[in-house]
Amino acid sequence: MPKNTKGEQSKNKLIECAAELFMQKGYNATGISDILAGTGLPKGSFYFHFPSKKDLAVKVSIYYENKIGVWILNTAKGRVWEDFIEVLIGQMIEEAEGENFFGCPFAVLGLEIAFSEPDIAEYYSKSMKKLIDIFTSVLEYSRVPAINASAIANRAFAIYEGYLLYFRVSKDINVLRMMLTDLISINKS
Repeated sequence: MPKNTKGEQSKNKLIECAAELFMQKGYNATGISDILAGTGLPKGSFYFHFPSKKDLAVKVSIYYENKIGVWILNTAKGRVWEDFIEVLIGQMIEEAEGENFFGCPFAVLGLEIAFSEPDIAEYYSKSMKKLIDIFTSVLEYSRVPAINASAIANRAFAIYEGYLLYFRVSKDINVLRMMLTDLISINKS
């Protein structure tokens, strides 16, 4: 595996810091100076890698898609729906108890930029669709007929995102526990 160059390391540092700040403070409330302060990199480093904050936001969406997509795919492997949901939401609850969980970046950031930056929001929308596809696959693995799996996955995703947004606003971990209960039983209704 090739070693990351210093430039690649700086670029990744900017993306990771921006991803964290966008989730904590929001896209609009995070300035380039905040990202530079968080990384300790000079201003020129930012503009060497990204023509604008908007271009960085696209890379952040790809970063989250890779990070969350891999996590959810790995969580899904070989699990039926109920086990998948227990592990997935259990990990979210654990993170929330450690105050390291801020909700779903696709929904949080997608909502914030949906109308002001529709071209960036499109990336977040595609990532959400990929999560629905994972939900569909797990339901099909759980022997839900394919004809029903897609509709149930869409409903499950709406419940998932609704609870994650509610958790973000309320900061009440019990909201995640309610989500766990509702999602476990979704394919039984």
